[in-house]
Amino acid sequence: MSLSLLIAVTETTILNLICLAALIGNLSLYIIVYKNKDLQTITNLYILNLAAADIMVSVVSIPFTVVTVIQGRWLFGDTACVALGFFTILSFIASVMSLGMIAINRYFYVVKWNTYKKTFSKKKSFLYAAAVWLVSISLASPPLFGWAEYRVIPGKSYCFVYWPSNVYFMYFMITVCFFGPLSAIAFSYYNILTFTRNVKRRIAISRQKNLAPPPQLETPLAENETALNSSLPDSKLGHDEAERPQINRQSHCKLDLKWKSEVFQLTPEETKMTNTIVLVVALFVICWAPFAITMFFDMYYSRPLPRAVDMGSLLLGYLNSMCNPILYGLRNSAFKLGFQDLYSRFLPKRYRPTQVTTPEASRGNDVITSLSSVFCRFV
Repeated sequence: MSLSLLIAVTETTILNLICLAALIGNLSLYIIVYKNKDLQTITNLYILNLAAADIMVSVVSIPFTVVTVIQGRWLFGDTACVALGFFTILSFIASVMSLGMIAINRYFYVVKWNTYKKTFSKKKSFLYAAAVWLVSISLASPPLFGWAEYRVIPGKSYCFVYWPSNVYFMYFMITVCFFGPLSAIAFSYYNILTFTRNVKRRIAISRQKNLAPPPQLETPLAENETALNSSLPDSKLGHDEAERPQINRQSHCKLDLKWKSEVFQLTPEETKMTNTIVLVVALFVICWAPFAITMFFDMYYSRPLPRAVDMGSLLLGYLNSMCNPILYGLRNSAFKLGFQDLYSRFLPKRYRPTQVTTPEASRGNDVITSLSSVFCRFV
């Protein structure tokens, strides 16, 4: 009895801590983005989509699990079990779909920059975010109509899909809801890495050999200016060339440089954001992989798994919901300042951090200066 009580207290304590941290952290992301207009970007829209799925876990799934652990049995009836199972798997599917959408967005932002604004216009971006939830709802619905079923899983003290009820549904979910988005994520980040390496190599070669950038890097601005000059009479053109001061060339260079720096997104802060999202994906896989492995054991292992294994895999999956805000706060300077602004007021004045210029911003200026020396040398 004392051992069982100790286990129950430990499990409920961990669950409550995860629930509280996930709820506060993910709600804080919404507040920070709302207060800072610079953070109201398309990428952060999908990050908030992911946060919504994590909030659903902390509001719906974890509290029912806590009560079931305390009571040692399911108290809420079959209808509530079906509803909880639906919302639990919905949050999981929405999470992995949101990660896939974030990766695709970064792919277009970095690699397909020339079509990014058209593909991810404000209206389309909101439609994509809504589509993530519509697809997730559709994929979570089959057990409601007889393809597999939602049932209490005793070892995990919650309701979820009972995989032995239909093996084909299990493989369908693994293929479509797990490996499908992860394949899109792997494709996107592989191409982002390849693209950025190629761009940096071209810049290094241009700097070393004092060569102009490759033709494909020329801006539409330069092409339009050439076309305009060719349409002018020879006398007028010669007069303009004679009279045009050097400052025009410098102005053209600044516009050209601004375009290139926005296209390539080579600033350390942008690179760190991409790396942060890669870490978020890796953390998601690490946290949920043990849970997925237990699915196969439930299907093909004749005896129930030890409760420590079942409950441990569930706790690790729940833990993922509180990790994402921590990662953004540690690695993104804007989110970090947002968290400090929200919660530093609860600290004594001596411990409150002072707002200083972030090193990422200064390093970003160094990158732009470096690009300037390369691309403006021949203007």
